[in-house]
This record gives sequence, C-alpha cells and structure tokens, in this order.
Amino acid sequence: MERKIIIAKLQELFLKNWKAKLASFLIASLFYLNLQNSKILTKNINVPIEYPKLENGLYYAQTPEKTFPIRVEGLREIVNYYSQFMKAVVDVEDLKLGENEVSIKKIVGVPSGIKVTKLKKTILFTVEGSTTKQIPLEINFDGELSANFEKVSYLIRPSKITISGKQSDVERMNKIVLPTISLQDQSESFVRKIKIPDLPKGVYVSGGIKEAIVSVTISSLAIKAGEQLISGIPLKCIGTNQYLEPELSEEQVAIKIFSRTPLKSSSVINGIDATVPCNHSYDPIKKKIIPTDQPIITRVRVSRSRDLKNIEILQIIPEKVTISYRVKTEQMNMNDDETEPTEIDPSTTPIPEPSDLLDK
Repeated sequence: MERKIIIAKLQELFLKNWKAKLASFLIASLFYLNLQNSKILTKNINVPIEYPKLENGLYYAQTPEKTFPIRVEGLREIVNYYSQFMKAVVDVEDLKLGENEVSIKKIVGVPSGIKVTKLKKTILFTVEGSTTKQIPLEINFDGELSANFEKVSYLIRPSKITISGKQSDVERMNKIVLPTISLQDQSESFVRKIKIPDLPKGVYVSGGIKEAIVSVTISSLAIKAGEQLISGIPLKCIGTNQYLEPELSEEQVAIKIFSRTPLKSSSVINGIDATVPCNHSYDPIKKKIIPTDQPIITRVRVSRSRDLKNIEILQIIPEKVTISYRVKTEQMNMNDDETEPTEIDPSTTPIPEPSDLLDK
C-alpha cells in the first residue's frame, strides 16, 4: 500500500508541469552541446616539409617546396599547441634521380584525438647529380695609359678553370670575369695576381686554384730602328688533341730583332706568331696519353707576317719550353656517354637502395 502511494507521488512529481521541465532539459542540452563544440577547432595550416638528406654528389635542384597544406581538427588547446610541431615527411623510398612527384605519406607530430586532412595530393621537386665544366677566365680594363703608350696584349694564367657542383648551377656558368684592372698612367708592362671571385653557393673551383696571374704588355708608340727586345708575344699550341689540355711552362716569349727601318713594338708583336707543336694524342679506350704522359721539352717556332719580312730575328727567349698534358674531364664524360649506348637514362631510374641517399 505504501509502495503504491510512493509511486503515485513520483508520477505526480514528474508529470506536473512536464512541458516546462522538458523544455528546460532541451535548453540545458543545447547549452551543453554548444559548450563542447566551442572547444573544437578546425583550421587550415601550412606545415614544414622535411626532405631526406642526400649523399655527397646529389642535390635538390633549385629550391623545393618548403610547406605543405593540411586541415587539422580537434580540441582548440591541443590544435593550437601541437600544430607548431607538425611536419610533412618525404619518404626516402620515393626518391629518384630527376623529376619527382611524390605524395606525402606521413605527417609527424600529430597527437591522438587530432584529425588531419591533406589538402594537396603531391609535391614536385628534382634530385640532380654533380658535374664538372671547364670555363674561361676573362678580365676588363679601365683607365688611360700614359701618353705615347699602348696596351699591346695581355695574358691570363690559367686561361681556363674547372668548376664542379650542382649540375643546374654549373651549366648556367659560361665564364668567370675577374675584377677590373686599372691602366691609369701605366707606362710599362706588369704582372698582377687577381683573386678569383666567389662563385655561387654549391659551385667550387677544382684543383684548389684561388687566384689568376694577369700579365699585361705595354709598349711605347715610339718608332725605333736597329736592335730591339720585344716581349709579351703570346705562345700558342698547335695540333692539340680534343681530349687533352696542354700546359706550357711559359705562356709568352720575347724576341730580339734587328730592323733597318723604324718599327713600333706593337707592329712586331701583332705580326709575329710564336708556336709549339702540341701533337700528343689520347687513347680513350686504354685511357692513355700517347706517346707518353711525362712532360716534354720542345723548341719554340716563330713565323712573321709579310710586313715584317725585312726584320732579322736574332734570338727567341726562351728558345725551348716544357709541355705537360692532362686529360679534359668533360670530354671524357662525353666520350663515356657515346661508348655506352645501353646505359639507362638516370632521369628515369630510381635509386636502387634508398638508404644510400641518406647522408652518412
């Protein structure tokens, strides 16, 4: 009996003003859900891309993409805090030489409870190798010489240097221009050491060459007869093999002449050819310089133009020079490509062992 009374009172309690109570419950539920939703944050961010380190001789061409777009969703405090530590990681197994179009498989730094959506399918970048190239050195002059003098010739040693580095950077370089030399008020020949200017980042000069030697021949405009010593005549190699780079112990010679008619020094320099035969050859199959790879001593030959047929050449200084030969690296690389037609194009060949790309 008492139990029935209790149940009746409870029914009366719940049913009394039930509409108002239901409305209050619904309003409270909405407030609760709104409170929970206000703690959820969804935002788009760009996270850094982490690329694998490459072994020596491999480079990322130009500047690869630095960030990757994603959408993160989760509790506001967690999203705001952890988003600064998130990174998009490029898988080393996806790398190959040449152009790469890879998908980001992994976003690191994401805690549990955070939903991440990638907003981009793939990223593009290029992996390239290193190369070498021989380029000339050039120089400019400014200023006025002293009166009655002229610049007859100049010589840069070495005239060419070999550079190495990232393929795209090396291929863009066709020459190196040395700092300008002033000729202001100069009245005699001179030799000057010039530092080779800094190269673009990632490009280096092979052989440890840090400076060039510039020899400038300056001659008087005065006309002279009789015996004269003419210096600054460039010495040239003739018959050079395409695979070889000859190096001379002297790049210029001087000659002692006798002329019965007045001559300018510059006329003699411009009308005289000083040469040496550089007729060694190279066997690309045996990779051997023929007849020998040792330096040889050879005599300087002098020829003259018709305008100088009346002068008498008394002496050549020096009469002999030493010639050394070295193999041109870039020519040998081209030859290797031609003699191995079955070689697979590296731009379409994946790196066989992904771990080899990692910087040891």
